[in-house]
Amino acid sequence: MKTLLLVALAAYIVAAIHAVLGFINRRRALERVAHASLAAGFSVHTAALAVDWFRDRVYPLFHRSETLSFLGWALVLFYVFVFRRYRTHALGSFMLPLVALLVLAASLMQADGRAMPQLLATGEAAWLFPIHTTSLFLAYAAFFVVFIASVMYLLQERELKLKHFGMIFHRLPSLATVDEISAVATSIGFTCLTLGIIAGMSWSFARDGRAWRNDPKEVLTALTWLLYLLLLSQRYVAGWRGRRAAWIGLAGFTLVLCTFFGARLMGGYHVFG
Repeated sequence: MKTLLLVALAAYIVAAIHAVLGFINRRRALERVAHASLAAGFSVHTAALAVDWFRDRVYPLFHRSETLSFLGWALVLFYVFVFRRYRTHALGSFMLPLVALLVLAASLMQADGRAMPQLLATGEAAWLFPIHTTSLFLAYAAFFVVFIASVMYLLQERELKLKHFGMIFHRLPSLATVDEISAVATSIGFTCLTLGIIAGMSWSFARDGRAWRNDPKEVLTALTWLLYLLLLSQRYVAGWRGRRAAWIGLAGFTLVLCTFFGARLMGGYHVFG
């Protein structure tokens, strides 16, 4: 529902502004306002997604406006998870402005007709579609956390090498904390991505007997899965940490962006979202 989404957007904007100001000024009062606004926005946003689902009787993850809105929702979910575990206030100054931008873009877009969703969301194994799409978007959100953690690690490392302990150094988490956040988010993202791929292939096979279509989005998703598999395996087998893992995290997110935005420009089967 557009009205609820606009209310959520207003709350997210307030949260983003206060998170950035709190990061710059190191004032906990600003961060408390940010979190209160974020909680209000997330609650209303969740209600908006639920209303759309029950009103249209179609899982709200087909059109671009819906995917941007849900991605913003998933980013908030992961931010809350990371903050509650690590108390990293700095993460909000990176993530919450993006959440506000995604929800703003979603609120400005007009959804297309419902003919295509009704066609695709019915039939055998239709229940796999929500698992497929939700898992993939949770993976995208987790990989964004990996990206932000990688950026924070490289910034912190640069400050240490230059022995220039400025604002960035004193406001970001320690290298060990940032590296652990990246490792946990990579594990969660890879698990969600794997589940999403399996559900998508099973759904496609149940519909028309084809699990793989050689679609640009499928190819890019497979490459993304392989890259994060490499990162995870080398973290736990070869002991990759720190700078090397951070650079791979940046490369992995580049593939995620290509999958989410670029694949649509290449055409193919995955025309929704």
